Amino acid sequence: MDTYSFPIVILGGGFAGAYCARALRSGLQESADQNVALLADQNAMLFHPMLAEVSGSSISPLHVVNPLRLFCRGCSVFMGTVDDIDLEQKAVNFLPGPFAPPAKLTFEHLVLAIGSVVDVSRVPGMPEHGYLMKTVGDAIRLRSDVLERLEAASTMTQEPIRRKLLTFVVVGGGYSGVETAGQIWDLLRDVQRLYPRINPKEFRLILVHSGAYLLPQIGEELGKYCELQLRKRGIEVRLNARVTAITAERAILNTGEIVETNTVVTTVGNATHPVIKKLIDRYHLPSNKGRLSTEPTMQVKGYTNLWSAGDCSAVPLADGSVSPATAQFAMRQGTLLGKNILAARNGQPLEPFRFKSLGEMASFGHRNAVGKVLGFKVSGFLGWLMWRATYLSKLPGLEQKAKVFFEWSLELLFPRDISLLNVKMTEVIGRVHLEKGDPIYHIGDAAFSFYLIEKGSVKIDDHAGSVRTLGPGEHFGERELLQNTKRQFDATALEPTTLIALDETTFEALTKNSLTLGYYLNRSSVKYLTLEERKAIADRTSPSFRQKRVDDFMRRDAIVLRETDSILAALKTFKQAGATILPVVDNEMRCKGWLRLDLVFDWMHQGKAQLESTVSQLRRLPCISMRPENSIEQALLQFAQTPDREAIVVNDGGQLIGTLALLDLILAAAA
Repeated sequence: MDTYSFPIVILGGGFAGAYCARALRSGLQESADQNVALLADQNAMLFHPMLAEVSGSSISPLHVVNPLRLFCRGCSVFMGTVDDIDLEQKAVNFLPGPFAPPAKLTFEHLVLAIGSVVDVSRVPGMPEHGYLMKTVGDAIRLRSDVLERLEAASTMTQEPIRRKLLTFVVVGGGYSGVETAGQIWDLLRDVQRLYPRINPKEFRLILVHSGAYLLPQIGEELGKYCELQLRKRGIEVRLNARVTAITAERAILNTGEIVETNTVVTTVGNATHPVIKKLIDRYHLPSNKGRLSTEPTMQVKGYTNLWSAGDCSAVPLADGSVSPATAQFAMRQGTLLGKNILAARNGQPLEPFRFKSLGEMASFGHRNAVGKVLGFKVSGFLGWLMWRATYLSKLPGLEQKAKVFFEWSLELLFPRDISLLNVKMTEVIGRVHLEKGDPIYHIGDAAFSFYLIEKGSVKIDDHAGSVRTLGPGEHFGERELLQNTKRQFDATALEPTTLIALDETTFEALTKNSLTLGYYLNRSSVKYLTLEERKAIADRTSPSFRQKRVDDFMRRDAIVLRETDSILAALKTFKQAGATILPVVDNEMRCKGWLRLDLVFDWMHQGKAQLESTVSQLRRLPCISMRPENSIEQALLQFAQTPDREAIVVNDGGQLIGTLALLDLILAAAA
């Protein structure tokens, strides 16, 4: 493993980390590249407050990022993902990329400025169907998909589909939520004349906020002013409300309201970075709601060489409160932290962080903004001018300031760019966390994913009754993807459940290019036939045949395997029966599932089982059971819902008394 040694290592390329590196560079001058290393997962610093402008096609995405190698010129910059931090060995292991081996940074002083992450797993459907606003990629994707919705709506004549395409929901009434809502609304209004087949009155945008008023950071008066202006512009505001679940076709609010929409944007859900959480748990570091607790000097409590700043840090202020996770605090924390490290190395006293917010501002579009600056409240057009001037001054680097200034100026003269760039980011596998009663999808929803149940259980329902109840290790959702149809069932969690979701593109690639997987999933998809489809299959036989009983066709001399049988004995039984699948029973003749001969061979080939192993150690397949008094129509309906071609027949005590083969029924019906 390649190892690089530096006296000072900074983790994180956001405001805190980048400004810390600049401060150290200024103090160390020529020797900065030998003394300071900055490790970040991206090679550019993102100016997060202007992401909403990117989503609204107001400025170019390239103008809200600044290359770290330019901004922190003179420092050694590394790009990679932190894998492990060893405070005893004073080492950071990181992964430079998929084609490079792991590397290591050793340090004397370590700065943790790694920020936070977004966790929306607590809202069912949000990880799969929601739009986040954390990265430039998120903003570009949102812009592209908003434009895609307009293109689709302009060709759609079906009113319910048009309404969903032209309805947008933004979750969160803080700065990001309000500014994103305003930018999306501006984009829709500015480009409406380019879509003559869309009536502007069809546009609908709903801002959902859990509090009593918007923008709680700047007070109730300005928050209510902001709400009033948004409503005047036609934006709907839902206060004291939360989105409890979303699907591909709707957002469900805790108030009971269901919004039919294909686009839900979330600006909430910040969570502790996994690296920070691991450190807190491993070294029992003091923390405050997932943020590292520091001294006013930004040293992590209990350490002299471990420092922290930015969103991942709970830096105390003079009044006893904790610094908010905002850009203006992170920049100043980073700068002071760099100076304090230099002071610590030179044996000089450290300076505590003492900063009072200069104010807060938020733009909600249409050249309108609100804010509180140095204690004075501003709003309207003057507030918008101050907002733009403030953000322009905060942008790092003269080059970026000039680019954004000219782009804003051109926006006043020319329409926004509506070029539709295909920049969708594919998430192959994602985990979805659900609580009891949470919906996964509803009948009529578009099908985007295939699901595996990691833990918990799911009910599949077609409104005519429960179709199936599935548990860990089982899967669902393949039928609609294979047949390119809308969802034909409701899927609901019966208990706290974790699903693994495979996106449609990856699912299609796997099923088309793997004969085995494609065959298996096509077979399993018959489990989800609707009652009408199953009845249609049963109706292919005559009414008199359907009225006969299972008892008339069952095989009473069924050959079975016992759980206590050795594999050697089981193989002999398979040969005697001339079968490739046999039922397994316990000592009381209760069926424990089917054992397939090829699975026995697989387990022996993989070394998981020996000839002396018992059948109970092998994996068995679930079986369907019938009663001898059941009608053949009932039997056919069961067979139509499973790829199994044979069922067990049980008595009142649940004991196996025979088997029923689908082949026997087909031949009897044809006779």
